[in-house]
Amino acid sequence: MATKQTVVVSEFPSSAHPVGHWRNLFWWIALAVTVTAILQGVEYMSSASSSPPPAPIMAGQEREAFVALVFGKISSSRDSAIPTESFRADMTALKKAGYSTVRLAQVRRWQLDDEAALPEKPLLLTFDEAYRETLETADEVFASVGMTGVVFVNPSLLDQANIHMVSWHRLKQLVKSGRWEVGVSGCQDSGVGGFTSTEVLAQRYARERKVLEQRLGQPIIAADCSRAWNADQSGEADIWPQTLKAASLSVGFVTGLWGANYRDDPWSGLRRIRVSKEWSEADLLARLEAHAPRRKPFIDHFQAARSAPDWVVDRGEIAIEDGALRVASKEGEQGALVMLGGTEHWQNAGVEVQLEGQPQGQFWISLRQRQGEPFVRLGVSEGLALLQARNKDGSFNQLASREVLSGTITLALRVVDSRVVASVNGRPLLKRPAEMPAGSDYGPLTLAVWNESDEDPAGAGSASVRLNWVKAEPLPQKYGIVAAIPGAAAWTKLRREVDDLYMLSPKYFTWASGGTHKEVENRDLAVEIFARHHRLKFLPALILEDNIRSSETVALAEQALNWAADPAFDGLNIIMKRSTAGDRQSKDFLANLDARMAAKGKILAVTMVGDIGQDVFSLSRDDLVLVRDGGNIVSEDEYTVASVP
Repeated sequence: MATKQTVVVSEFPSSAHPVGHWRNLFWWIALAVTVTAILQGVEYMSSASSSPPPAPIMAGQEREAFVALVFGKISSSRDSAIPTESFRADMTALKKAGYSTVRLAQVRRWQLDDEAALPEKPLLLTFDEAYRETLETADEVFASVGMTGVVFVNPSLLDQANIHMVSWHRLKQLVKSGRWEVGVSGCQDSGVGGFTSTEVLAQRYARERKVLEQRLGQPIIAADCSRAWNADQSGEADIWPQTLKAASLSVGFVTGLWGANYRDDPWSGLRRIRVSKEWSEADLLARLEAHAPRRKPFIDHFQAARSAPDWVVDRGEIAIEDGALRVASKEGEQGALVMLGGTEHWQNAGVEVQLEGQPQGQFWISLRQRQGEPFVRLGVSEGLALLQARNKDGSFNQLASREVLSGTITLALRVVDSRVVASVNGRPLLKRPAEMPAGSDYGPLTLAVWNESDEDPAGAGSASVRLNWVKAEPLPQKYGIVAAIPGAAAWTKLRREVDDLYMLSPKYFTWASGGTHKEVENRDLAVEIFARHHRLKFLPALILEDNIRSSETVALAEQALNWAADPAFDGLNIIMKRSTAGDRQSKDFLANLDARMAAKGKILAVTMVGDIGQDVFSLSRDDLVLVRDGGNIVSEDEYTVASVP
């Protein structure tokens, strides 16, 4: 999940309380981030979440992902190498742009420890062979700009004392400088039968790891492999992680689509962006920006001479032609697949695409599309706009369809939590949101064309589409806290906001010091009916008016579980003061309650506020408090945005 920004939306920004939100481990795997703003007489409030642990995220800490680069040869004389001055300019540009290099041990700790964070704009620099000129050049630059790198070494090549390779003595000096780490060059052989055997590979890697550790006096925890592992051939893709584990290596780099490495990605499958000698400093920065976690809206009108680096081609080909993006299958292939970089872990998102006309074959836009996992897609085929859900077994359920025969076609798809909203040329395809298939939790935005014609089963490059523009954005999760009996104004706002909500919390329960607790006597059942009809999670709010006392934690937990047990509830939303939510006692209480509720199939959410005042949470007010998780919020109608650092 992204480290996100918190904003407060209010009619009265000069008098606001800070608001934050802590997501439950069972459901969101994130925590609250709060900021200082002021709120009284609130109508709208907002907050953000980030990955665990439940503690405020300071500026400049990255908790979602890092990007790794890989360099080949660097030389002032070899035509095929990255020129020395180009490398120096690249590193200077990275430093100026605010990138900070990280070390392997730092990355591994970040993967294993929820409380670990990386610096702002974290970057891992790697080199796939220990060439003498490459390392000497890079080390000189690293010393001047304060950066570090990792080089993957084949010990047998160094034993041969090849003049083009760094010597053992010099490599040890580089390691002692603190600027270098070393890993095993795992796939220096091609077409070796050992690639089909975990035992053979593990023995070799373990032997080379021990040699490197003995010669360099540094623990070796990583290996790289430029081989593309084929997941479709006899479990071949499983050989790599099994090998690393058997060889006591805890980090592995593989060949794959370029992109960032996220905290919960497989430790054995980290990806790198290979730096080309043709790139300028601007090109390098553009690539990094394109593949880092995408946290802002993206718009491409395809007016440049070539496609933006943001588009990652998995299959097929893309090209800009006369102000449109052409996506097409290659000759002899049946389809093409293109991903928007930086969206690999998008959860809630919206995308809008305009087709110049009917595609040749089928065209699809998808959200949360991961290999082998369920997702939803919206597309056009044979004059029909179709909304479909892919099941775990690979089959598709058709959710909606509409005839669309001529002219430009605008498709819009939005996913919020487990809800899907789609429209064609501005008209909704469904009367109410569809439900996402189980297991579709996150994944990238993809564009695809496909040909299923019986007359041309091989495809022969016959699937294509021309796109006028694409707009996409990650969406902040937003939920509503509402009075047990909302008034007319609150209902109007609810109906206006419902497509963007994922949860509804009527204020049913309160708890005060001394164990005093109460629940409202009168409830408007229409609130629950509204939530169910629109597929919203229904988590009534429990307001903690005072600090959590150690003597009351057992009673409070039991009462909360008793309230949450109502079959009509999906769980509870605890509203508490920010000033107490971060202490160890409160953290332990919430973690324990979260686990107990999850065991019962219930969700725990926590909303943190600066103060629980009469103006904000009085049940007598006709209010609707909207809490938004993450992202920047633009001004809306009569509401203004309070700026947040």
